[in-house]
Amino acid sequence: MKRATLERLANLYPSSRPAWAMMPTGVATHFTELLFFTLSALEHAGLNYVVHWGSLLGAVRLQGPLPWDDDHDVFLYGVDIDDVHRKLADVIVDHGYVLERDPRGFFWVRDKHWPAASGHLALEFLPPLVPNPQDLPVWEGGAPHLLASELERTQDVPFYGSYIRAPAEVEPVLARLYGAAGSPAVMKAFTRPALHADMADFWAHARQPGQLDWPAISARAKRRSQWRPLLAVPWWWFNGAYIIAIGKIRSWARRKLSERAD
Repeated sequence: MKRATLERLANLYPSSRPAWAMMPTGVATHFTELLFFTLSALEHAGLNYVVHWGSLLGAVRLQGPLPWDDDHDVFLYGVDIDDVHRKLADVIVDHGYVLERDPRGFFWVRDKHWPAASGHLALEFLPPLVPNPQDLPVWEGGAPHLLASELERTQDVPFYGSYIRAPAEVEPVLARLYGAAGSPAVMKAFTRPALHADMADFWAHARQPGQLDWPAISARAKRRSQWRPLLAVPWWWFNGAYIIAIGKIRSWARRKLSERAD
């Protein structure tokens, strides 16, 4: 195989796919509904959060989720895991979701009936903030640490017709996490998935900065179908298999390039 081909394969990303393999409307609707409800519950409980990782990249560049993402990344700060469980567990369960404690020290939020291995929300905790760039840990692929200055203020980033919270200074964070792959020049090739119009309209009115209509949000969550989200499961299975396949191809190509270099 030609070296140029191996190099292209070695640099594949989860976004390296045709348009037909991106997140469809029905899946994006379920995925975003889960995010908006969880963030609303956090705000209603007075818990501080910012989105991070792919959720931050999608919000800043696309004003929506990445159309190949496999979960939402939400990080809490200024609170410990037991306090979060005390404030949030009953609210999550009462609205038909599950708050599952991971042995690694964070939570998963997902639908009550959810056989997919992705398409859920990771509710994690920010590591200790550090004051200087040289204090950030060195870890290939980035790390969820933030500088203290990056979290002095937060901003409300447009997300469809509603919003999500992010660090006020996002570009240094995205540069650390994704480098050139997350730059505006690269990301302009992608668009956010479409949503069902009625869902988008509801959240555009019920959830705006400083205006959270919690009674309406709670009522919507309690009357939603517990089984309809299962229609999204086949795509999550496909997406997971696609990402795993890309990872295997990339590893194989990098190994071949390494062998040639030797």
